[in-house]
Amino acid sequence: MAEDKFVMVRIHRSSGGAAEVSITEVARRCGVHPDLVERLVQLGLVDFSGRDARGESLFHENAVATIRRILRLRNQLGVNYVGVGVILDLMDRIEALEEKIRDLESRLREKGTL
Repeated sequence: MAEDKFVMVRIHRSSGGAAEVSITEVARRCGVHPDLVERLVQLGLVDFSGRDARGESLFHENAVATIRRILRLRNQLGVNYVGVGVILDLMDRIEALEEKIRDLESRLREKGTL
């Protein structure tokens, strides 16, 4: 039977209340080496939000989902990093447009025209 494993994780809260996670923790959650996370930052695919007192890069929690999406695109679909960047940008635009549609539908419902 597998043993339970517990890991101490430091999560920082920025002034805006968003949780920030160390590069080591982001890499662990994604199942990759921290060097790959740094590479994704250098390529502009992932942004870090700052550094802690020891100089370690900190990321918003949503970076984990972004890196997992990048890994799926690379490993399952064979998309290169340039293509990954284009796809991520398009996915962000689609999400923003869908949010605008939901907002407009909500406004129309309030006015009783939908």
